[in-house]
Amino acid sequence: MGVKGLWTLLEPAARPVRLEALTHKRLAVDASIWLYQLVKAMKDADGNPIEDAHILGFYRRVCKLLYYGILPVFVFDGGAPELKRITINERQTMRGNTSYHFMRAELEGELQALRTRVRDTKRNASGVEADMVEDIRMLLTLFGVPYVTAPMEAEAQCAALVSSGLVDGMVTDDSDAFLFASSDRTQVYRHFFQKDRYVEMYSSNDIFQDSSLTQRDLVFLACLLGSDYTVGVKGIGPVLAMEALAEF
Repeated sequence: MGVKGLWTLLEPAARPVRLEALTHKRLAVDASIWLYQLVKAMKDADGNPIEDAHILGFYRRVCKLLYYGILPVFVFDGGAPELKRITINERQTMRGNTSYHFMRAELEGELQALRTRVRDTKRNASGVEADMVEDIRMLLTLFGVPYVTAPMEAEAQCAALVSSGLVDGMVTDDSDAFLFASSDRTQVYRHFFQKDRYVEMYSSNDIFQDSSLTQRDLVFLACLLGSDYTVGVKGIGPVLAMEALAEF
C-alpha cells in the first residue's frame, strides 16, 4: 500500500529506535492497515483466515504498546476518496475473477494442478469487513484506549493529528503518510512488530533536508510511480522517477 518504491527511496533516512525510547510518546496508529495486515497474515495450514484472528492480533499489539508506556490513538479509515475508488473497483473485480477461476478449476478437476494459484486467490480475496472494525473498536473501548474515525484516509488523519500537535508521531506502514506530512516535525514509525529488527523512524525534517526533497516532490513521485490514487507511468521505477524529478 502507498506509493510504489517510496520506502526504498526513503530508506537512507530511516533511524533505528528501541521501543523503550518511545515511553510516554503519544502516537497516532493507522488502525486500518494493522487490520489489513492481521487478516492477511493470520491463516491456518490450508490458507484460510483464522476466526477472530484480528481480535487476537490487535489484543497482542495493544498490550505491547501499553507495556512500553506508549500512548496510542487509533485512527480508522472513513470513506474512500473519489480518486481511490478506481483502485478499489479494480481490487473488487480481481477478487471476483479469481473466485470464478477457482470454481471453474474445481469443476474441471484441475484443483490439484492449481493449488498454488488457489492459495493466492484466497489471500487476495480476504479483506477487512465492517464487523471486524466494530470488534476492534469494542476491544479498544474495553482497554480504555482512544480511537477516532477519519473523514477519509486514516494516514491523512494521523498526519493532521501530528500537525496539530495532538500526537508526537504516527505508526503506519503506508508510505502515503509522507504525502500528507505538512509539518517538518512529522515522525513516522514502522516495523513495530517484526521480529529481529528495530522499529524504524522516518523524520520528515531529515527527509526534506538530507535528500533535498519537498512534500511537493513526493506528490510528483507518487504520480510517476503509482499509488492508491494513481496508476503511475508504465516503465518508470524509483531511479527513473528521481532522474525525472531532477529535470524540473
